[in-house]
Amino acid sequence: MKKMEEMMGLLTEEIEGFHKSISKLEALSKNFKDLKINMDTSSIENYIKGFTKEQKKAVMMYNEKITEVRQEVKLARITPNWLATLFCIVVSTQVLSLSYFGYHFIHFKDRNKAALIEGKKEDYESMRGYFEDHPIIYEDYIKWTKKKDSVPNQK
Repeated sequence: MKKMEEMMGLLTEEIEGFHKSISKLEALSKNFKDLKINMDTSSIENYIKGFTKEQKKAVMMYNEKITEVRQEVKLARITPNWLATLFCIVVSTQVLSLSYFGYHFIHFKDRNKAALIEGKKEDYESMRGYFEDHPIIYEDYIKWTKKKDSVPNQK
């Protein structure tokens, strides 16, 4: 029986502890019933709106930078303008000089022939003047040319 009494004592203590816990839970449940939670999402909406504005600004800046880069790439050259200008000047100078020298080379023979003809005219004129001053030498020259024409080629 003693054991039974001990068990009963323990059981009653447990029941009392259980009652205390239930009373505490009832008090807390009353607090929860009175507690009202407001579902306010305006702060989250404001944050999202601000974030989307920043994102739009960033995307617009990105697009502007991309268009600037595209324009610069379109205008970009491998060589600078001054080098291209210098190249054109050098090539033009070379073409002009080659044309000038080519023209003179082509007409070189014609100029030589003209100079030869003019030299012969001058020689004939100077010889005529000499022979007019010295008629005896002119007669000897005529004899010499006749003699020279009569000699056959000895090659």
